Amino acid sequence: MWREGFLRSLAERQHGLVTRPQLVEAGVTDNDLVRRVNRQRLDRIHPGVYYLDSTPATWRTEVLAAVMAAGPGALASHRTAAVLWEFDAIYGRMIEVTVPFNEEPRPLGVILHRTRRPNPGTTVDGIPVTAPEKSLIDIAPFVPERTLQKAARSAIRQGLTTAEKLDAATGVHGGRGVAGTRKYRRVVAFVADDQSGSVAEIDLKHIVMEAPLPRPVQQLQIRLPDGSNAYPDFSWPERMRIVEADGFDSHGTPEQLEHDLRRQNQLMDLGWAIRRFTARDIRERPLEVQDEIVRFINKPFCAG
Repeated sequence: MWREGFLRSLAERQHGLVTRPQLVEAGVTDNDLVRRVNRQRLDRIHPGVYYLDSTPATWRTEVLAAVMAAGPGALASHRTAAVLWEFDAIYGRMIEVTVPFNEEPRPLGVILHRTRRPNPGTTVDGIPVTAPEKSLIDIAPFVPERTLQKAARSAIRQGLTTAEKLDAATGVHGGRGVAGTRKYRRVVAFVADDQSGSVAEIDLKHIVMEAPLPRPVQQLQIRLPDGSNAYPDFSWPERMRIVEADGFDSHGTPEQLEHDLRRQNQLMDLGWAIRRFTARDIRERPLEVQDEIVRFINKPFCAG
């Protein structure tokens, strides 16, 4: 006899999925299974993996089904893991799974990676997935360096990892023979040096550094009249110029907006000229932003 409640409870925790061993544990015979499939009460997703119609199917259902079908030690990985971790700048609905070298079947419609290296895993929303550091190393060969920077910085901002952990992961999961290791090392150095963390500021840094200008000071400590300190994104002290990005989280609350305006007014009282750029401007018209910054920095400075 079917243990219907047990199966439905199990499926609810597994994005609507049950495996063949779980069905057997619930008392399902081969004949029962055939009848249920024929009556569309169960949908066979992969060999040994079935969808029970008690829970709405989603992309995560497909990911977990692929992991279940890939056998012991399988983990959602690469760009799939990056989406599950909600890294910035990584999108898409492809399904990638990493497994140890074994004879397990290859699920259809899945990009399968096999590895002999350690593959530490955890879970995200009940789905076995590679750790954040390993996920970033895995995607390094497949994404531009700037995209990898955004992903790594967002992982740190979310509290999923630290620059120190990213650096340590290089020796464990990167190195000789691992594609993308050099790019990953450069990105780790970048995020370790970067203090701002927002996607807009990362993009603005590229715009500023590629402009025909003297190298700016990042996060310069400026003592304000009220005794607090300001740390602008980019400054040219000899010209008393500041350039900053207004990212999505710049003014998260009315209180934060008031704080930022007071800070800006105090900087101007000290003689600093300031240009701020929105995330949309930085993203959609980078060359125009760069030209405006060059004109702003090269504008003659008159000491008061």
